[in-house]
Amino acid sequence: MKVRERMKALRQGLSPEEVALESRAVATRVLSLSEIHSAGAVCAYASVGKEVATAHIMSELLETGRVVAVPDWEGWKQGSGLQVARIYEPGDLEMENRVVPQPKLVSERTLSIDDIELFLVPGLAFDRSCHRIGMGGGYYDRLLSLSSPEATLIGLAYDFQVMSSLPVDGHDVPVHRVVTPSQVLSDQFHYKRRVHDHGNG
Repeated sequence: MKVRERMKALRQGLSPEEVALESRAVATRVLSLSEIHSAGAVCAYASVGKEVATAHIMSELLETGRVVAVPDWEGWKQGSGLQVARIYEPGDLEMENRVVPQPKLVSERTLSIDDIELFLVPGLAFDRSCHRIGMGGGYYDRLLSLSSPEATLIGLAYDFQVMSSLPVDGHDVPVHRVVTPSQVLSDQFHYKRRVHDHGNG
């Protein structure tokens, strides 16, 4: 079985109680990171299904006055370009007729992707060098390729989603850290390489 199919099956097998417990453990670790404390503007994914949940993280960041944004995938699909939009409360996300929750009032709340200091990134699998495999649509690879070279990229995962190595393509964007319920993995090599690549266009 291929990595994506296997990880989808394992994730789908989680109970709602396991998702809630594991997600809260990930949130605790994320909220303790120095990068989170220093970031004024954070782009988070709006979790759906049995992904590591981000609602608690977003609520905590909003309560401490941080700028929180969510990608506008619906607008991108409709040809308006890839954007992130600010939310002020969890109720600013809508799910009707959408695959994942989307921000409301996008045109009035659009932020520059370049101004986002930290991205919380979903994934089906990560490896110990912080490579990432997503659902296969390339959405987050595209978004992260547009981010500032100074931005911090943090993947959120369950422990079983971390593998020793992954088959990755040239367009796959690695993250700087992977946070699971039990550990925080870091890979400074990819951080330095990404800054170098951005600096050379």
